[in-house]
Amino acid sequence: MARVSSLLSFCFTLFIFFHGYTAQKFPNECQLDQLNALEPTHVLKSEAGRIEIWDHQAPQLRCSGVSFARYIIEAKGLYLPAFYNTAKLSFVAKGHGLMGRVIPGCAETYQDSPLFQPGRGGQYGEGQGQEGRQGQGQEGRHGQGQEGRHGQGQEQGQRQSQSFRDMHQKVEQIRTGDTIATSPGVAQWFYNDGQRPLVIVAVFDLASDQNQLDRNPRPFYLAGNNPEGQVWLQGREQNPQNHIISGFAPEIIAQAWKIDLDLAHKIQKPNEKHGNIVRVEGQFSAIRPPLRGQRPQEEDEERRGGEGNGLEETICSARVTENLDDPSNADVYKPQLGYISTLNSYDLPILRFLRLSALRGSIRQNAMVLPQWNANANAVLYVTEGEAQVQVVNDNGDRVFDGQISQGQLLAIPQGFAVVKRATSQQFQWVEFKTNANAQINTLAGRTSVMRGLPLEVLSNGFGISLEEARRIKFNTLETTLTHSSGPISEGRPRVA
Repeated sequence: MARVSSLLSFCFTLFIFFHGYTAQKFPNECQLDQLNALEPTHVLKSEAGRIEIWDHQAPQLRCSGVSFARYIIEAKGLYLPAFYNTAKLSFVAKGHGLMGRVIPGCAETYQDSPLFQPGRGGQYGEGQGQEGRQGQGQEGRHGQGQEGRHGQGQEQGQRQSQSFRDMHQKVEQIRTGDTIATSPGVAQWFYNDGQRPLVIVAVFDLASDQNQLDRNPRPFYLAGNNPEGQVWLQGREQNPQNHIISGFAPEIIAQAWKIDLDLAHKIQKPNEKHGNIVRVEGQFSAIRPPLRGQRPQEEDEERRGGEGNGLEETICSARVTENLDDPSNADVYKPQLGYISTLNSYDLPILRFLRLSALRGSIRQNAMVLPQWNANANAVLYVTEGEAQVQVVNDNGDRVFDGQISQGQLLAIPQGFAVVKRATSQQFQWVEFKTNANAQINTLAGRTSVMRGLPLEVLSNGFGISLEEARRIKFNTLETTLTHSSGPISEGRPRVA
């Protein structure tokens, strides 16, 4: 009995010790008593564009577990392939261009070769399929030795090099309003085929369980470089960042790619002035599909009534892009006020894996988004056009943000914090990235609000008002999400009790 008592006493003492240690080490880790509209803190310049990066150590971003970046790619600019250590959700804020991804283990389904033209006897061409495979099988079984196989390999390599012009994984055309989901470890590139800059903003979910490293965004370049280094990482501010291929011994590269050493040395030494966004000279001739209207996948879903059987997508063919700028597909639409569109894992199944979602809003002057909060996600709001007056209230009832937010600025809205937006310019447009595949909101006013769900007696006693006053609070607002704002909203510095 004494032994059990001693053990319990030791465990209790240990618990108190660790509790005190944790409290000292992480005292109120999320310091969110005051929020700010954030601007980029680092600019990485390249030959044909720049990458603007927000400080992910800012309290509101660190607590949300995300980082944020903006890519500005000039005309004929090519953002060279790179992958990240965590999931990424991007939004095309302006312009149009091409986007490609390389998914490990997936085939090159975009092919430019006479061997794959109709009427050429299938995949291998007229007569080559049966005869070539039989000949190869007999040689392999009866053997011409290593020399025979080597000769055969050279012959096949020469035949393929003469026949294939190119083959690669899927290339998609992107335009303003497109939201793009990218899995960790998937290499991605962009090309601006327009005359105006292509502007893409992206959120990185650093707190995701798919990120097995620390809470820092880490781009892994497959080509190009970053002369200024990863300025957001302590200890790497002064060290230029090169692509990962440059770190291997040249002999290894030559052996792996079956090339000579001179070529291996050449690709390992990128032009330090070009950066990771280079300008393409001449025509960019990647195999690309015709201009898209409605995606074939969407037409198939409409014919099936929107229900899938679970077999229509694989990791290689999964749809990763959805446009949110079409008001006809909006979730909330009022011609005099604007529209709001949401994107979650029901619309784009890959988001279930990435655990991210998005919202696109566009409202006219004096339109208001009714007060609401995110029930199960943090949100990062980025303004693509115009200005709005925004107020945010925290769990202590303090107004932690009260001010204007304008184009190019960022505001993190933590889970549970109530927020209201009112357009103060002719048009206010924004995109929100949320850290849940199916983010849910609750409203404080309107037909589907929490107030509508409460009995009048609860409202009357809770606020110390009459039943008639409670009835007005509960039933006066008939809208669900968007409404006209009647009268000015008080502006000023955040009010903290």
